[in-house]
Amino acid sequence: MPPQERLKVALWLLEDLQESAVCQTGGKIPDANGKQVPPLPDYSGRRRRILGNKVLPNMVLAARAEESW
Repeated sequence: MPPQERLKVALWLLEDLQESAVCQTGGKIPDANGKQVPPLPDYSGRRRRILGNKVLPNMVLAARAEESW
């Protein structure tokens, strides 16, 4: 993926994580400094909501299979 597209994806992900942290009002756990830290998002649940039960191929294995050693 080109660097510009990676940056766009990273910025989108950061905005999404910040929005989800702001939307959550309960379940915050204090860290060592006493600040409130939101719980980690449920990545597997989100993936299931977006993709359903699709099984995605392991692109690393697919690329290695195409390589000639």
